[in-house]
Amino acid sequence: MKPVKLLLKNCMNIGSEAAAENSAFIFSLIESCKLNDIDPQDYLKHLFECVLHGKDCDKKALLP
Repeated sequence: MKPVKLLLKNCMNIGSEAAAENSAFIFSLIESCKLNDIDPQDYLKHLFECVLHGKDCDKKALLP
């Protein structure tokens, strides 16, 4: 995954304020994973599986 700093130029034309907020949320999750020595791809896969399958996951357990 590209570091957030490299995406700065691309984010200038992100499209809308809502899209920018969504991107910032995802980037925040990825950076939080890195700070906690968690593989971001594994974490996002687990998170999306919980959400897609409607599992009753503890919200605190979903935090990186």
